[in-house]
Amino acid sequence: MKRFLFFFMLAGSLLAFSQNSVAQKNSVTAATATKKNGYTVLNAGEKVVLYKYEHKAHAPKQADKYPITYFFTTGDSDVLQPLTKTNLKKAFPQNHPFHDALDQTFKDDGELTAYDSFHKMYKVNWVLKNHL
Repeated sequence: MKRFLFFFMLAGSLLAFSQNSVAQKNSVTAATATKKNGYTVLNAGEKVVLYKYEHKAHAPKQADKYPITYFFTTGDSDVLQPLTKTNLKKAFPQNHPFHDALDQTFKDDGELTAYDSFHKMYKVNWVLKNHL
């Protein structure tokens, strides 16, 4: 009986976890990327809007298993895309000067969230603004 109960609870936990994983794989739009769902808008009103996602459904000890991830939207699409140089280039496919400036300004994707305190905007938007 104990084995049955253990397996029943294990199966239920796995099912609940898999349903949560499936929900995260669905497209997230600017309308559904809310604070309640773990998203924070970093720079509303700019050409490239940045979002920070923090997974809240875990114990603080497990924070390293769920790193903060960044996404973006543009005026052309409100579906959140992972913040990478490749995705930014795809979002502005005809803007080759912007592509080159991204490669020159940012060594890797982790630098895309840098803030330019002099211009009071995120650097990715400053680079885009100078290459439109």
